[in-house]
Amino acid sequence: MPKILRLTFPSALLAALTLGAALTACGGDDDAGDNRLRVVASTGILADLARAVAGDDAAVSALIPAGVDPHAYEPSPDVARRVARADVLLLNGYGLEGRMLDLIVEHRADTAVVVVAAAGLEPRAGDAHADDGDHATAAEQQRGVDAAAFAEGDPHFWLAVPNARHYVERIRDALTAADPPRAAGYRERAAAYLEQLTAVDAELRVVVAAIPEQRRKLVVFHDAFGYFADAYGLQLVAAALPGGANQQPSAGAVAALVRTVRREGVPVVYTEPQFSSPVLEAVAREAGVRVRTLYSDTFAGAVDSYVALMRANARALAEGLGEG
Repeated sequence: MPKILRLTFPSALLAALTLGAALTACGGDDDAGDNRLRVVASTGILADLARAVAGDDAAVSALIPAGVDPHAYEPSPDVARRVARADVLLLNGYGLEGRMLDLIVEHRADTAVVVVAAAGLEPRAGDAHADDGDHATAAEQQRGVDAAAFAEGDPHFWLAVPNARHYVERIRDALTAADPPRAAGYRERAAAYLEQLTAVDAELRVVVAAIPEQRRKLVVFHDAFGYFADAYGLQLVAAALPGGANQQPSAGAVAALVRTVRREGVPVVYTEPQFSSPVLEAVAREAGVRVRTLYSDTFAGAVDSYVALMRANARALAEGLGEG
């Protein structure tokens, strides 16, 4: 695979949420006053996978609001309280939780189960997300937090559906072990959802197979789509924003990206809804190509589930890279 071109510039992320807005977006099911298992996931995508397994048998919520970049999320004061009340904590791992990871390790209850969804998967080399501290101490791991929570590597495993199936299997096993009386329901719903994911995976492969091979090229906003490209036979040509970038690109770097788009015959560049992307839009204008949206780290608008996210990405591939 060609070396990925990376640019750096401010991501112009969404304005900081007020505490009240964060509570409205995140509070949800974990505050249910019943005896159900409290499952708290770091991201909305993890929470959605967990809800598919939990059904009504467990209360599931996400710490990071929809539409917010997980890499840049600043935890609200309420996060520690919600972590402390969780029976099961779902993390992605490989640095995705960023500065929130220390808070989770510090404030989780001693009886809480921490599930790192990506544990057991092989990370792609490189594309490690910047981290602010040395987390992986022996004391933390002795408290039952898998080393994969702190490991380096590309964290965006879920964008390949087979990896999302792995997430679901780990969630199923964790809920079953934590809540034996409801184990049969967790297993039944997980089996049905795994079948649905297999169908979505097949749909993506059909979409890509219909795209002419010379057009199966991705220029994206940030380095989230490596597993996606590997799984579905796409060539990741360039990423404008590596994880944690915070510098404005030079005019020369932007010009180099325009040249890359033209040289590779890329018909479309892909933005992401959680980022402001004037640079990619300018590149598209200069290179005379279209702009489409791919979803990666978060839900937005009508795309409010993992299945909807992957199907939206399939449509974006067909519309952007397909002929006609």
